[in-house]
Amino acid sequence: MQAIEQDNAGPSGNFGQELQYYWKKLPDGTVFLGLLAAWCLLFYYFGWTSAQAGRNDSIFSWMWGKWSDPANDSSHGKVIPLVVLGLLWVRRQRLVSSISAAWWPGLAGLALALALHVLGFVVQQPRISMVAFFSGAWILTGLMWGRETLKASFFPFFIFAFCVPMGGTFAQGLTLPLRHFARDGAAFILRDVLQVPVQLLGSTKLAGEYGSFDVAAECSGIRSFIALLAITTIFSVLTMRTTWRRGVMILSTIPLALICNMIRITTILFAANAFKTAAAGKFVDDYFGYVTYGVAIGVVLLLGRWLKEKPLVVSP
Repeated sequence: MQAIEQDNAGPSGNFGQELQYYWKKLPDGTVFLGLLAAWCLLFYYFGWTSAQAGRNDSIFSWMWGKWSDPANDSSHGKVIPLVVLGLLWVRRQRLVSSISAAWWPGLAGLALALALHVLGFVVQQPRISMVAFFSGAWILTGLMWGRETLKASFFPFFIFAFCVPMGGTFAQGLTLPLRHFARDGAAFILRDVLQVPVQLLGSTKLAGEYGSFDVAAECSGIRSFIALLAITTIFSVLTMRTTWRRGVMILSTIPLALICNMIRITTILFAANAFKTAAAGKFVDDYFGYVTYGVAIGVVLLLGRWLKEKPLVVSP
């Protein structure tokens, strides 16, 4: 892709030498790390409060717990911080060239982030505090190095939004329509196309002769949708210049996630019927998700190739 941001400036040595080179380009970098550490400590000791537990706790331990809970479909949150660091590194030359003097209006933004955290703390909504934490960390870049640096670092920090756990009971209202779509679509394919006898049970269950499948909240496809949305967002911003191409790429996530999840559920019941055992459906349920997700990534790459822009022509 010709539009991928690249950085050819700086030393041509190894990663360590480049890191040292760009670190020296950051004025008051130690001060920034000190302020960031203080911001982190605030959320470590007073990250969220629980009326039931009767104690304060770290927002980081709460995040990790949600990311590690399969019911929340948020395990991708563990890799998002690494993705953000990677994006900041990709944009290192742009970030360094944007640095100017301290931007004092950033104090007002930091105060707003702190107020947002207080709100989340009082109403016991850690997700609000998560947004406040990442917003405050982003605002610190503008406070230290100016408004242009704040703008240049917006997209990498925006990716932290995909860290916010959206599964479990929190997303019941969102996942229920997704579950209905996946189940009803699978039922249509099985009964009317493949001639496999299945019936709808309750609001989310699909039953066949050799087993049944309950499209629970964790099977709604919300996890693959959010992960795929993050991938297409990053891919489109790094490889495309025009807004409409980026929009097409990002919006393609919706039908891709819906169709792939419907195919996965269809395959589970079809395998159970084909092999005349529920164990076959269980095997597909455990592993076929990787196949459908790989197909979705392949479609994204093909769409990116189709939307590929001509390289910029630089006048001499």
